[in-house]
Amino acid sequence: MTINIEMTAQEIASLKQLTKLEDNAEAVIKAAREFVRLCRLRELKGVGGKVELETNWQGLEELELGESGFPR
Repeated sequence: MTINIEMTAQEIASLKQLTKLEDNAEAVIKAAREFVRLCRLRELKGVGGKVELETNWQGLEELELGESGFPR
């Protein structure tokens, strides 16, 4: 797929410097992919939550160890 993008020489130079790539097209592609990656990471971070633990974990652990036959 082909796409035309209008950017100033300064914007292209900044992209090339940040991506450490000399080719204009490669720098734009890498920058776009990195932008998508960061957006997805932000979405994942926003989805994160908290897990509520019940206070009966010790009893459950004892029950599990008893059922498994694990020596104490």
